[in-house]
Amino acid sequence: MAETITTISPITNKGIIERKGLSDSELSDLASRSAEAFKSYKKTSLDERKNYVKKALEIITSKQDELAKEITEQMGRPIAYTAVEVKTAVARGEYLLKIAEDALSDTPGEPQDGFKRFIRKVPLGPVLVLFPWNVS
Repeated sequence: MAETITTISPITNKGIIERKGLSDSELSDLASRSAEAFKSYKKTSLDERKNYVKKALEIITSKQDELAKEITEQMGRPIAYTAVEVKTAVARGEYLLKIAEDALSDTPGEPQDGFKRFIRKVPLGPVLVLFPWNVS
């Protein structure tokens, strides 16, 4: 059975939103569902993937004030800084879009007669990234 997860505001020390957590079976299915979805996603072109990111950045930009308020409520960060945080995240995304083609292109290897050496970056599959934001 999934538990309910309550986000507590560090400003008021009160719950601000409740979400249903994942059940054990939902959690177990997550990796296989991700791997299944990746089978078609890995066939998408870089341009198509970049379009997904562009659309996401447009949505983030259009919701900047709402997201800034959420960051303040959920993390306790002063509102004066959170709008800039959202802008900075968008700027990082735009930079990654700008360098994506060069960063993902083949890297030439050491030349040798009779061989063409290179390093090719290819999609490997889903990755789970867990990072703590509140570690001191």
